[in-house]
Amino acid sequence: GLLPPSSSVIGLTPVRATFSMIAGSVIFNAGQACVAGTRLIVEKSVANQLTAAIVERMKAVRLGPTWDETTQYSPIISERQQARVDSIVQAALAAGGECLTGGSAMGDPGYFYEPTPIANVDQANPAIVEEIFGPVLTVQSFETEEEALALASHPTYGLASGLFTADLSRTIRIARKLEAGTVWVNRYSRSRDHILPTGGYKRSGIGKDLGREAYHANRRTKSVLISL
Repeated sequence: GLLPPSSSVIGLTPVRATFSMIAGSVIFNAGQACVAGTRLIVEKSVANQLTAAIVERMKAVRLGPTWDETTQYSPIISERQQARVDSIVQAALAAGGECLTGGSAMGDPGYFYEPTPIANVDQANPAIVEEIFGPVLTVQSFETEEEALALASHPTYGLASGLFTADLSRTIRIARKLEAGTVWVNRYSRSRDHILPTGGYKRSGIGKDLGREAYHANRRTKSVLISL
């Protein structure tokens, strides 16, 4: 699968091996992360099965205070952001999207918002175009790799992506073509190997953080030109 404006997930592996990771990528911190996986692009042959499993996982979240060790779900950072998330969801539905579950604010205390998968969206849908920074997952399907890559390409963002497939040749082929600064394969999480540069394509950041690129970016250089 392919994830949000900043991130995408292309699903090509067995459903049981992927749905928890895909759902978790947008449930974690209620989608409030730069690499949150908010766009799912899944092969049509497994789309219904995978989507159903993700929906059930999203329905099972249990909200609670952040300091409660048993909580499974985080609140939105503020009432203003909660309202912004909801405004994008409502605009997405008005543009033809189908809410599979959720789609509204949750109970008090705190500014919680329900995990919300939205199907039947095109590339112009607000939930595709906007970086929502909330627990919203768009669902699109494809039949060919070319179609998947076309759906994955975003006009503005390209920070991170997740590719789930058992085909190594397909992995290499698609990873080369994905317009994203990070491509996770059969996983969706940061690495603690800080030698790897982190940054995106298009408007997903300027330059790179971590790795050799960050080291060179923080050096102070001086040019001296002498005519003799």
